[in-house]
Amino acid sequence: MSEKTYDRMSDYIESLFNVFQLVNKKADKKQDKRFKMIGLMIYNYIRKLAKDNNIDLNDIKEAETINLIPVFEYISYNNIELYDFSKIELTDVDTSNNHDLERFILTHVYYITQG
Repeated sequence: MSEKTYDRMSDYIESLFNVFQLVNKKADKKQDKRFKMIGLMIYNYIRKLAKDNNIDLNDIKEAETINLIPVFEYISYNNIELYDFSKIELTDVDTSNNHDLERFILTHVYYITQG
């Protein structure tokens, strides 16, 4: 039995890369180290995805608006349950577990883009 794969990975990666660029600019503008670390986490996640899917991040152009549809489709397709940051504890996230880390990163993307 083969593992199902999301067929819009390039769109997903592009959307996340645009979110990273937004986060990084805001972190620089506000001199916010916490936001900068969140941006770095998102970037490292994207970099691994891009490598695994043979996508060159240098080919992604900065967008004026971010299309989040691929991100929400990916979350739905993979049945990822986002964390509730108002109820999360540090021990709830195992950063050595790729699924927990992905869930944590996508929760940040959600909260950043959805206010």
